[in-house]
Amino acid sequence: GGSSSSVPSQLEKKVWTSINAGETATVEVDNGVIGVTEVSFSVAETTYGAWVQVKKLDSLPSSVEAPETVVYRTLEITQQNVQKALQGQATVKFKVEKSWLSDNSITASNVALFRYVDGNWKALPTTQGEDDGTYVHYSAATPGFSYFVIGEAAMAAAPEASEEAAPVSEEVEEAPVEEA
Repeated sequence: GGSSSSVPSQLEKKVWTSINAGETATVEVDNGVIGVTEVSFSVAETTYGAWVQVKKLDSLPSSVEAPETVVYRTLEITQQNVQKALQGQATVKFKVEKSWLSDNSITASNVALFRYVDGNWKALPTTQGEDDGTYVHYSAATPGFSYFVIGEAAMAAAPEASEEAAPVSEEVEEAPVEEA
């Protein structure tokens, strides 16, 4: 008992009797409220009784630290009998309303999917896809399932920019020395 959902539109769950080794399994999410449109993955070995659930959360549990970014959607992707058999990375496809991007002064290229793992938020490799006029579509690779947020990628980009600045200044200093 107790597993009925009062807001069925906020989650999508798919159950498989079996998934064969090397086969790609996909959870298609039709409801735009969730933000995720699809989760797909392959398994290295045949697995039985597997399921994956994508759920939109209104807030994170108190045990999970809030990310330091502007958040579009907060999600939880859970599974049974998938993680241990996962082959490579799973792909999460999602979309962001263009009106949200403009309301928050975020460029379409500055969006990322973040995964909560080992007590930290990690930016996942995110690729921008098509702009359908209402939404900008994206795809991200994840090594596993957990809590996720779709948000502004700036929180991941800031440290990279400062690390790149040091070698550039060294190269500039070396150039005049070589000419002299």
